[in-house]
Amino acid sequence: MTYQPLARKYRPGQFAELVGQEAVSKALANAISMGREPHALIFTGVRGVGKTTIARLYAKALNCEARLPQGSAEPCNVCASCLAISRGNHEDVLEIDGASNTGVGDVRSLQETIDYRPQRSAFKVYIIDEVHMLSGAAFNALLKTLEEPPGHVVFVFATTEIHKVPQTIMSRCQAFYLKKLPAALILRRLEYILEHEGIEAEEKALAVVAREGHGSLRDALTLLDQAIALGHGRVTVASLGWLVSNLSSAPYLELLAALTCRDGARVLAVMNDMDQAGADFTTVVEQAAELTRHAFVVQGLGVGGLEAGLLGLDDAEMAALTEVAKAAGAFDLNRIFRTLVKCRGDLDGSALDRYIVENYLFEWCLDPGLPPLDQLLSSSPSPIPIPSQDRAGAAVNPTVKAAAAPSRTMKLSAALPPRSAVAAATAAPQVVTPAPAATSAVVAADVAAAAPSGDGGRRVRPPMPTGMPATWRQMIDAWKQQKPLQARKFEEAHPLEYSRQRIVLAISDDGFASKSLLSRDEQARVKDQFRELFGFDGVLVIQPKTAATTAEVQGEAPVPLPETILAERGREAVDRQDRLIEAARNAPFTKDLLSTLGGKLEGVRILGSDETPAR
Repeated sequence: MTYQPLARKYRPGQFAELVGQEAVSKALANAISMGREPHALIFTGVRGVGKTTIARLYAKALNCEARLPQGSAEPCNVCASCLAISRGNHEDVLEIDGASNTGVGDVRSLQETIDYRPQRSAFKVYIIDEVHMLSGAAFNALLKTLEEPPGHVVFVFATTEIHKVPQTIMSRCQAFYLKKLPAALILRRLEYILEHEGIEAEEKALAVVAREGHGSLRDALTLLDQAIALGHGRVTVASLGWLVSNLSSAPYLELLAALTCRDGARVLAVMNDMDQAGADFTTVVEQAAELTRHAFVVQGLGVGGLEAGLLGLDDAEMAALTEVAKAAGAFDLNRIFRTLVKCRGDLDGSALDRYIVENYLFEWCLDPGLPPLDQLLSSSPSPIPIPSQDRAGAAVNPTVKAAAAPSRTMKLSAALPPRSAVAAATAAPQVVTPAPAATSAVVAADVAAAAPSGDGGRRVRPPMPTGMPATWRQMIDAWKQQKPLQARKFEEAHPLEYSRQRIVLAISDDGFASKSLLSRDEQARVKDQFRELFGFDGVLVIQPKTAATTAEVQGEAPVPLPETILAERGREAVDRQDRLIEAARNAPFTKDLLSTLGGKLEGVRILGSDETPAR
């Protein structure tokens, strides 16, 4: 008989022998003993945690010949059915590789065999491994069969990427999530197997094998097989040196010590030694980050916060790790860990792995970092100066006011008039040439509106009214300061009625912004906002414009609709522009200029944010 790997030789044969998946095994065993066997299951987890093993155990328990009369959930592993499933040649248990049978044709071929009764067992079990590899059409073809399978059919799926399985499949299955195995549990299992095999092993070497399994018992057993072969029947640290690149933690501890001291030359020397030894720098960063984490825990919780026996460190290395933790500054180890994690992300697919790692580490050594925490806590905060008022009424910080500005800023500010001068000119404009009083008042109002505010140019929203505004326009103007986009919709509305008890609006069907107000959901939201901002608890009616003009359709005298706010503002803008043009035509300065030059006034154009055509 050929040699059987440890991972296959010691595969659990009963639910009680499962390692680290007690919740899953208990749930399945209870379901079988109660006669409530699920007909569609899916097992998910990382590699080597027992997905296929549990699927076979479930198939054994369902079809075990010795279990049925006893009513037990555990398979006997001695009957013909159990032995055939263990060998993989049972007629009624079909193991299908989802990665090789991905098409809809494969699923249809499978469905053709479902209606046939089992040949010698109670159930026909279909085990599909890596089920996430099936195509979308294959999943769709499986849906109906999976939802209502024949009573003698059981589907068992296994996958490492559960997020790729459609929710329509997941909803038809009982999902069991298999967790990664702790290193301590893997270590106990390795000791159990070596004891039965009669193989000697060094304690540190076995801890390294358990750690390198990374939560997968199968990976740990595969590495153990290699270590036994290299050690000629023994598991030693020397034999593992050929298999594990990070067997010794001394170089990584030296690197970590250099980082905590910010010794850049020492860091580069250690990196050069690792490069000469042929180290994989991805492994270097991962191992250094792992040791940094351990040192951070020791710094915060002491040595008792770690399971020292599972770290693969001897007494000397553990002492060195403790010294690094004591010598590191507050939170320095945490920042080093974050630097290494960021560096690890930049290593994927790069040919400059050594230089990327050196750059990250050298940057850490040269970065001055934050001041010590004790210094920050002990330093007294500087007094905050009390703002004073400048001539324009704006709050001015004397410290900021006295601070020197960059030369570019100083040149720019020198070219502009002071804000206080602008405010003074606005408040009391100097008349250079004679002008009508009306024109001066209009121009002064325009300058006052265009002048920057006294808080650095930022527009200050006026406070919201405490109650219901007196007019519809005042209400929309106040609301526009808080919600300009929503208030814009109401500028196109015709206010038919406005009071604290009732607001009635007419909306044009072809309005671009206001058309959404005809929706009941939108009206409910608007009423809630009116209540929140203005305390309006009355009735809000928003109707189409056609409904408000039914009198004209019925032959009655048409009632003109009130003007919209948008139309009012447009009319006011035109009136204001006409007044400015007329004032400019009749200004004494204009008449004197035409008289002196003997010219003729063709038109007036107002220059501002935009240009008004000549009139």
